Amino acid sequence: MELKSKYIITRDENHAYTVESNGVIITLPGVTGVLDVVGSKDKVNRLMGWAKKQALLKVAEHIRAFAGKSLTVDEAWIEAVRKSAWKRDKEMLKEAGDIGTRVHAAIDAFIMGQEPILDDDTRQGYYNFQHWLLESKIKLIKGDTFVASIKMGYGGALDAIGEKNGRLTLLDFKTSNYIQDAYSLQTGGYVMAFEETYSQDIDKAIVIRFGKEKAGDFEHREVNLLNATKAFMFALDLKKMMDKPLWMEAVK
Repeated sequence: MELKSKYIITRDENHAYTVESNGVIITLPGVTGVLDVVGSKDKVNRLMGWAKKQALLKVAEHIRAFAGKSLTVDEAWIEAVRKSAWKRDKEMLKEAGDIGTRVHAAIDAFIMGQEPILDDDTRQGYYNFQHWLLESKIKLIKGDTFVASIKMGYGGALDAIGEKNGRLTLLDFKTSNYIQDAYSLQTGGYVMAFEETYSQDIDKAIVIRFGKEKAGDFEHREVNLLNATKAFMFALDLKKMMDKPLWMEAVK
């Protein structure tokens, strides 16, 4: 199946999308930027608990280094431990994000018929992807793809398009520890933008999570596109309203 875009789409380092259509060029926010306006209570609670755990583990690591040794606890040592614990969660998020990016790159190379570059920390995630693909019987026809909706005012980058029984499936790959509800909204946004960009209908959308450590650790969930696209449009409307002045100017 041939897929031909009617837009020319690029993305800058801030994840803003530049879209050219019939000689007219516009800049649009990305799907993930739109969804920043939607707070997920479950996600926030999980992140807060995880961040606390990482900070305490870092404190324990500093203390354990002096097990059986004499230790003078002064203000300088306390401040050093505090700073180390404070930034630990950010360091681990950056590391996890880097691994996820490289797993995605390996998958995209495979889709394009290239030899994927695998490191020790990305190998298992990639193998889990291959295991899922074998079970799914989906034919991958397109990898990382920029899409945009000029009508609704946003852009995005979807992970892959697959085909099964002559029908198109949009695929969203995740290397997180669990599938978040917000992923369905994200995928709903990609589906609408893809259909506008390529003038092709999407039959279904699937979010697939690949674990990075254990063999066979993968799962997938099909998105309820009717509800997910509606929810994304609500989020988009809220984002647009939040960008408007929400306070009256002070009376002089």
